[in-house]
This record gives sequence, structure tokens and C-alpha cells, in this order.
Amino acid sequence: MINLQISYNWLKKYIDIDFTPADLSEKLTMAGLEVEGVEYLGEGLEDIIIAKIEKIKKHPNADKLVICMLKTKKEGNLIPVVTGASNVKSGQMVPFAPVGAKLPGGMEIEEVKLRGQLSQGMICSKDELGLQAEKAPGIMVLAKSAPLGFNFAKYKKLDDYIFKLDLTPNYARCLGMIGVAREIKSLYATEKKLITPPISFTEAEDLGNINDYLEVEIKNPELCQRYTARLVKNVQIKESPEWIKRRLKAAGIRPVNNVVDISNFVLMEYNQPLHTFDYDKIKEGKIIVRRAEAGEKMITLDETERSLDTEMLVISDPEKAVAVGGVMGGANTEVTAETTNVLIESAYFNPVSIRKTAKKLAMHSDSSHRFERGVDIEKAIEANNRACQMLAKCDGAKVVPGIIDNYPVKYEAAEITLKTKRVNQLLGLELKEKEIKASLIRLGFEVESSAAGVCTVTVPSYRTDVEKSADLVEEIARIYGYNKIPSTRPISKQRGKRTAKQKFRARIKKILQAGGLDEVITYSLQAKKLYQALNLTKSQTYAKFVRIKNPLNESFAILRTTLLPGIINVLSENARRQESEMSIFEIGTVFRNSAQAEKPEELNKLSGGLFGQDNDLWQQGAPNFFELKGVLELLFARLQIRDYKFSSDLEQTDFLHPGRKAVIKNETGQKLGFIGEIHPELASENNLPAGTSIFELDFDLLFELNSKQNYQYEKLVKYPVLVRDLALVMAADIAVGEIYTAIKKQGGLILKNLELFDIYQGDQIKAGYKSVAFKLKFQAEDRTLTDQEVNQCFNQITKHLKKEYSAEIRGI
Repeated sequence: MINLQISYNWLKKYIDIDFTPADLSEKLTMAGLEVEGVEYLGEGLEDIIIAKIEKIKKHPNADKLVICMLKTKKEGNLIPVVTGASNVKSGQMVPFAPVGAKLPGGMEIEEVKLRGQLSQGMICSKDELGLQAEKAPGIMVLAKSAPLGFNFAKYKKLDDYIFKLDLTPNYARCLGMIGVAREIKSLYATEKKLITPPISFTEAEDLGNINDYLEVEIKNPELCQRYTARLVKNVQIKESPEWIKRRLKAAGIRPVNNVVDISNFVLMEYNQPLHTFDYDKIKEGKIIVRRAEAGEKMITLDETERSLDTEMLVISDPEKAVAVGGVMGGANTEVTAETTNVLIESAYFNPVSIRKTAKKLAMHSDSSHRFERGVDIEKAIEANNRACQMLAKCDGAKVVPGIIDNYPVKYEAAEITLKTKRVNQLLGLELKEKEIKASLIRLGFEVESSAAGVCTVTVPSYRTDVEKSADLVEEIARIYGYNKIPSTRPISKQRGKRTAKQKFRARIKKILQAGGLDEVITYSLQAKKLYQALNLTKSQTYAKFVRIKNPLNESFAILRTTLLPGIINVLSENARRQESEMSIFEIGTVFRNSAQAEKPEELNKLSGGLFGQDNDLWQQGAPNFFELKGVLELLFARLQIRDYKFSSDLEQTDFLHPGRKAVIKNETGQKLGFIGEIHPELASENNLPAGTSIFELDFDLLFELNSKQNYQYEKLVKYPVLVRDLALVMAADIAVGEIYTAIKKQGGLILKNLELFDIYQGDQIKAGYKSVAFKLKFQAEDRTLTDQEVNQCFNQITKHLKKEYSAEIRGI
């Protein structure tokens, strides 16, 4: 948003407004120029009038007080006012607050007795009237010509309203008073005339021509499409007239001197930034508009040395840069109290170039603010002449005849074809062609009919925001009135539905939530140091960072390559808050640089973690790990992913416990993901409970595998189940999962369910061995199994385990 202050009284210089300030505020807002607030400058001064001190009497009871006898009318009684001000004199015209008046600070004036003498009002100082912040040394004294009894606010031109606008970038044309007046003109249904300032002044013929004094060369016309210059000699640097200072203060601009104030006045009037140089400081009277040289430096008006580069535009003379084009002038050509000859620049600079330069130099100015949004290239000379006209009124100032207008890239007005049918289609209205034409003409567009229901619209030079027919439709809607356009619901020919991947995502969420995990969402932007702290950069996969060109700060400098830092951070934050247990998951996108592709890879991952489980069912000292493994097994079972295994050959995982980690692969060797317990040292550094476990799966691969599944449903088997328990002792280094798979394979079709229910290592088992126990459930779909069939299958299993794994079968 762009903030702007405009004066109601100043606006009336450019258009005859008959709206009240309140009405105008509403109409501007409805037209798209949002009015954030309206401030009355004379707030609290409504009751202040101009009085004359007729005579002064000594206070009989106080040496430091006097009694002023005030006159507020030509005829009438004098009003006594007791005051201690040291600068009161007979005959002075002063601001007077009578009994009952309220001052800006909220003080209400009452009739009082001070040391026994009646006081019926107060003579005011500047600070008491809210006209200055610091305490004034005495009362405010007005000019002797001040009209007796007249309202003080009106006399000081404070009976004005200030509109504070919040403008979107496409309203940059309204950063000047004429632009706002043009918008107000379009609010009237009847024709209103725009009052542009008449410009006329006498050039000093005896001074020759500006070409005798100045030469302008544009070396980079792609960055400066137009450059105009005029010269004013014999200028006296002094304070501006009161009316100029008053206008600038209303716009929130601090007056400086007549030259600076006039350039700011034209800036606020035409939305055209000007720059003034001390002509005598320009070497050889030559201006060169060029790119800066690599490493070139200059000191700008804010007394800061700037390092420039070749993408920046500078205004220079043959020896040095004298301004950063469109942003800020140089201190070496600044207009000072000794300046007598002023060179006025009015130009058009490339908006993209100005925006980049201002951002690189961290140097935002009123000029760059406007140039980077686009100004009216056709008004460059008019704005320059306006400044010359105002300077010519200064004592002795002479305008050198002629103007330099270097215009290498001529403006060509855009022509847009607009169809009545399309306008009504977009707005949901039934406007006639003549209504559409009238709306656009009110906005300053030239409109000609080229066919029935079709017209050609010529875009004026100040409308840099209009490029296509849709922009014109928006303008028509503004003029018609957004509040008058009926609200309708869009008609949809088909109902929206989730894609297959979206449905799969929702299904996974439900499964994991059923497994006890809660969903979290973490930031995609992260800090590289977070990866370093978690030892993730040792993995080549996780180190393929995509850096952000303009990060807010280093905490958001890269796009995440894995979901793990976010998951670990959530677990850590909750552990710090003394949460006893937590189980979470996240489905999200990760980004990795790819040497084979121009753009980074975008991959979907499923990650999660938990801590706080204390039921160590398998007596392995890793309840969190096995709890999380169980959740993943539940997920795979629901997704019909059967042929997978957990393997310990997981590489590049310094962030995981070396003995409690596993890679998960399917039967074809594709890596589904991994699971593991966070390394104890990292857990301690991140305030995580010992044993905190995490996982990450390839969401895209899970979706692909699930898409290939053909779900088949079976009826419930009516035949009984026969149960056998199998306990065996085997070498401790043999994975239980390997035994589990072997039993399933040997059990064949009649082994319907296999469940591990005990693992034991202790005094009753010799060193280097462990005892495991399984429950086997046998069942046939077409008959009742006999004990002989089950025993035969059971014996085949035990025989295989003895032979292949040297397992010892134990009785239960």
C-alpha cells in the first residue's frame, strides 16, 4: 500500500468540489482510493478568535502578573484576562480563547479569579494551540492586519481537512493532486472541468539560449526514455511564501527553502519528481545520463557514501556522478545558501531499474517511490515549466530561454479493443455501448466505435497501469459503482472432487491418526545451521539445498530438503514444555537441487516421530522405536503393501542411534524410507527424551505402489482355527524378522496368522543367544484342518529352522 496525505482545500484548486469532506471520503473509497482517515487541521481551534490588547494594567497583588484588557469587537466592553506572559504589549493582535472554549489539549476555559482579579479567558501561545510541540516562551502574536473578531483557524488557513489515503500500486497516478482531482472528476455524472494551473512566465532574452549553457547526452536510453532540463539564474535561496509552506505541511512534507519547496510542490501537484542542481558545480556544463561504473562511489544528499554497480543509472558530468538517477542527488551539486544558478531536471526513468537501484542501496525516496511505479512521460516539460514559473516570481530570478528535451524513446499511446459483450459478461451487467463509452471518457480515455458493440480505446499517458481490456473493465466497474453490481453465485457445470493423490493423502492421515499420531505442519523455509546441528549435511541427499535469493533472515534462507528438522523441532519444543509424551506426523513437499534439471526437484515425503512410550514389551530398551515401527506396520497393512522388510544396512545416518535404525525396502529393492532412534548426543543437545524415534517415507512411492494394488475381499472363513506355539533359541545376531519371514514361507496357505509374542535374553539362555516365541494360527478356507495336517506343517517349519538357522526348539 502507498500512503498519501492530500488537502481538501488544495484539491479545490484543481476541481470545483461540492461534496462535503465526509461524502468525498466515502466516494473516494468506493472508487478504489481507500481513505484511511480524515483529519481536521483546525481541531480544537473552532472557538479561538482574534482579539486586540487595548491596554495593560498591573496586577495589584502579583508582580509577575498583568491584566490585559482585550477587544474582540469594534464596539463593546473590554474583556479582562490575567496573564504572566512576558511578551504582551498594547496594540497586539492575539489568539484569544473566551470562556467556554476548548483548546486542542482538552482544556476548557472557565471564568476564574487569579490573586483576586477576574480573568475571563486566555491569550494563547503556539503550543497551547497545538501548533508546535515544544513549550513557547510567550503568547502568539499575529500580524497587525489580522481581522478583529475573526475565527483564528480560518485566518491561519487551518480550516482544512486532510485525507489520508492508502493506495494500491495501480493507483500511482493519484500520488499527485492533479491525479486525485482527475479521479474526483470521474465521480460526477455531469461534466466537471479539471482546472490545471496556468503556466506563463517571461524568459530573459538577454541571457541567450539554454544550449549556450548546457548539453545533455543519454548513453542508455533503455534506462532513461526522456530527459528535460531548464536553467534559472540569479536565484536567491530563502524561505518560501507562507502559502507554499502551508500546502507542503498539509501533505506531510517539511519546508526547507524556496528551491527545494518548489520542486516538492510540483512533485505533489503533477506527480513528477524534479531534481535541482547547483549549475555552477556541473563541470563544463554537460550532463551525461549513463550506467554507473563498477565500483564507482558517490556521496548522496543524506551524506552517505554509496557504492554503485553497472546496473544503476547515474546523472554525471564529464568528471563525476552528480546524482543516482531517479533516487537521490549528490552532495557535490547540492543547492545551498550560496547557490545562484539552478538547473532543473524533469525526466522519465525506467521503473524496474529505479526499483532495483533503490532496493540495492536501501535508499527509498519520494522520487524513487513514484518513478518505480511509473510517471506521465508526456508531462515532463509541463512540470519543469511549472517549477520555472514559480521560481521566476522570486526576487531577481531569470529563466534562461529554451528547454533541453532529449527524448530518444517516444511515447506511443496504447490502443485496446473493447467489446460490449465481454464487459457485460465479466461484470454480470447489461450496460449499453454508449454507457461504457461515457464511463471511459469521464476517466480521460479516448474512445471510438470501430464496429457494432466494439470500440477502440486509446490509453492516456498517465494511465501506466492499463495494458489490456480487463483493465478497462475494472475501470468501468469503478465508475458504475462496485456497490451497485449485484451479487451472484458462480455457475459450475461440474462438481469439484479430490484427485487420486489427494484421496490417498487423506487416507494415510486417517490411518496414522488411528495409530495414535497427530498431524503437524511445519515451515518449508528453514535455516542451514539447523541441518548442520542435526548432522544432516553429512548426507548428500539432504545437502542439496535450494537457497532463497531474498530471505527475510537466515532462519528462512533455504527450502527444506527433508521434513525431519521440522518434526524434531516440534518434538523438542513440546519436550521443553515438559510434555510427557508426543506422537506426530507430517505430509509435505521437500525441495532438492538437481544437476540434471534447471528447476529443483519437488518431492512429497511422509515423516513423523514420537517419545514418551514406557511399555518395553520386547525388553530391548527401545519402546519408542518399536511403537513407531508398529504404526508403520499398521500403515503398510492397510495399504496392502505386504512384501517389505526392515534392514539394518542404512547409510549416512549419523543423526540416528547406530544400533536402532532400519531402512525399509520392498521386494524389488525400492527404498520406502527409514526408521530410527535419534542419536543420544543429538537428543540431549535438542532437549529430547532419550529414545525419541523418527521415520521418513517416500510418499510418492507409496502412492505409486498403492495405485497398483487390486483389492480383493474375502468372506469370513467358517472353519475352526488350530493354534500352535513355537519357542526357539537361536544366535543373538540373527534378525527376528528373518525368522518371521522364513516361518511365513514354510507355513504356506494354511498358516493364516503369525504373531511374535516374546523375546528373551537372560540367565536361562546361554551367552550369545536369545529366545523367541511365536503364536501360529492354522486355518483352511474349504475344510476343517486335522491335527495331522497341522502337525505336518509345523514339523516342516521346525525342520527348516533347525537346518538353516541352527535353531533349538524349546517346549512351551
